[in-house]
Amino acid sequence: MQHAKKADRPNVGILGGSITGCAVAAELARAGCGVTVLERGGEEPKDRGAGIGLPPSLVETLVEHDLIDADVPHLDVHTFRHLVRDEREERYGLVLWEQPGNIAHFNWGALYRNLRRRVPEGAYQTGCKVTGLRESDHGTVAVTLAEGRTREFDLLVCADGYGSLGRRTLFPDSPVSYARYVLWRGAVEERLLSEVKPLEGTLCWPSYVGGHGPFFLVPGLDGSIAPGRRLVNWGLYLGVYEDERAELLTGSDPAAYDGPMPAAREAKLKAWVPEVLPEYFAEIVNKSSATHVQKVYESTVPAYRKGRICLAGDAGALARPHTGTGVLKGITDAIGLADALRAHPRLDDALTHWSDERTAHGNELVRLASQIGRALAAEIPGGPKADPAAKQKQFSSMVTVPSEVFAS
Repeated sequence: MQHAKKADRPNVGILGGSITGCAVAAELARAGCGVTVLERGGEEPKDRGAGIGLPPSLVETLVEHDLIDADVPHLDVHTFRHLVRDEREERYGLVLWEQPGNIAHFNWGALYRNLRRRVPEGAYQTGCKVTGLRESDHGTVAVTLAEGRTREFDLLVCADGYGSLGRRTLFPDSPVSYARYVLWRGAVEERLLSEVKPLEGTLCWPSYVGGHGPFFLVPGLDGSIAPGRRLVNWGLYLGVYEDERAELLTGSDPAAYDGPMPAAREAKLKAWVPEVLPEYFAEIVNKSSATHVQKVYESTVPAYRKGRICLAGDAGALARPHTGTGVLKGITDAIGLADALRAHPRLDDALTHWSDERTAHGNELVRLASQIGRALAAEIPGGPKADPAAKQKQFSSMVTVPSEVFAS
């Protein structure tokens, strides 16, 4: 593995210890930096069985960079199928159109554990709740912890997700915007379903008035891809008005990002699902338990760094989840930063080059996800009963950002 040039090998603090934080730590350590991961929780993030889709080109890059093992279990998707509930096809729905695709679906936990193993021993520190950060007069970054202690680093990378303290500190005029809908998410064990053939090699997107939802297979919690031991992940986008937020979230904090779906609301939604989804997909939802809700936000940023403080992953540009790019963007941010440090002897030159490239890319992803959200959640073209050719044409006219931005 190539190492950084001698001129600058900064001591780097990394705020946040999930997938992006671990990728940053692993990549920068190999570029010759000292790294310290500050995870606010008292333990490492837990696996809830969530699935993550990555383009094969990125998977190859991860293996080449030794960020994941070559044999990490995953399931390949080659078709994206758009469909609606219809009396002519009550069980599986009427297919409006199909798109060729190429996505590898991983279990979140397997991907995280692979990256976590690449973090240098002793660098991952839990229970580090950061309450403030600032650049000091002598060029370092001072990080204040909840207990009052201060840590100093040559460089700080904020990988602390959508509610990033780093973004709020650097760019207070770039707040996250609520898209006025939420993503209701769940997973169910394959063995509990009557069949999974409609999902083999396919990502299905049933549409309904007011939204759509992805349904796809992922490896099981133990990483198994054997039939009968996998999971089915799903999500449904639901329009939500301001006064309805509290009903969809637990806890007293109205700014909470996500949380378990309250039992009464879950029961109400499960009763509604058969009215809008084909029978097969309604069965998947109704056999799921412990579902979660995630409010949909977005934000662009003017830069990915200011001085010696950087943003990575969803702490930077925040795209709606329609493109599934949060993890992808975080990992490519990490790889790009390490590459920039190797290529530029001066730290400031490296950070400027990296920030310019990642800012443009991240903000373009926000535009793409916003357009997809408008087309499939906020303003479904022609309604779910539209003529397939007309629907596809209208969708194409609404989504103008080239999809190639997703894989770069």
